[in-house]
Amino acid sequence: MKTALALLALLTAAVHAEIPKPDRVLKLWDGKPPGEFTVPGPETLTPSKPTDKLPIARLTNIAEPRLEFYFPTAEKKNGAAVVIVPGGGFGMLASEHEGSDLALWFRERGFAVAVLQHRCPTNKLAKPWELPAWDTQRAISIVRAKAADLGVQPDRIGLFGFSAGGQVSLIAATNDDARLYPAADATDKVSCRPDFLMLCYAWHILANNSLTELKPEIRITAKTPPTFLTQAYDDPASLAEGSTLAFLTLRKAKVSAELHIYSTGGHGFGMRANETQAPGDFPGRLELWLKTRGLMAK
Repeated sequence: MKTALALLALLTAAVHAEIPKPDRVLKLWDGKPPGEFTVPGPETLTPSKPTDKLPIARLTNIAEPRLEFYFPTAEKKNGAAVVIVPGGGFGMLASEHEGSDLALWFRERGFAVAVLQHRCPTNKLAKPWELPAWDTQRAISIVRAKAADLGVQPDRIGLFGFSAGGQVSLIAATNDDARLYPAADATDKVSCRPDFLMLCYAWHILANNSLTELKPEIRITAKTPPTFLTQAYDDPASLAEGSTLAFLTLRKAKVSAELHIYSTGGHGFGMRANETQAPGDFPGRLELWLKTRGLMAK
């Protein structure tokens, strides 16, 4: 009994540990980012508390978007990179359980990983997704432009979005032919198309009051990258119809895609599945998909 309690204490301490410090941080723009945006106060990180049912660290008031990198050891490095876009309903970023937690998972498997801390909060703007999508396209271009310096191959760069970050990632990835913002410098001449795309409970990707149409900003074509989608059937915020319709649209465009819908799990589980959340299985499905794509050794 004492051993079990001791183990539980260790696990609880690990869950509520501080967010790991990144190995490197890169600002997205040298000067003022494009677009009009002000924050209501100083950047604030609210850490998770031991009493939280699902520990979530909240980051908000981000005026200067940036990429926070986590690099694998030389022995594990596979030459691929992933940019992670956390969720948070555009009011904050859940940059721990939907950011650094997943970054460490990818790093362990040989990927160079960057968590995107995009501009936030944008939930009061007419288009909450717009500035985050600009930041996401810029992030992919930066990683590709600096591929040699980052130790990755420019044709092995992926994008992973949770919740609102999933909406942002899907919009950014399906509008790469006509960049969503005016080019700022030479970096914006580098392609912003990810080579593979991963979405976990992508939030509000259906058009308003529709179960049969995606948001008009989502433009899936034959050029859309291979895509992995997952979520829960009982998710009240990100309807399963959205992920299903995205999958069917990808299939119609002849884009390779894989979809997993779990019967339970709700919304926002991230990398923190518990006894009621079947989606704790999804990282295993993702790992098999990455191996199938040739992005990991089998």
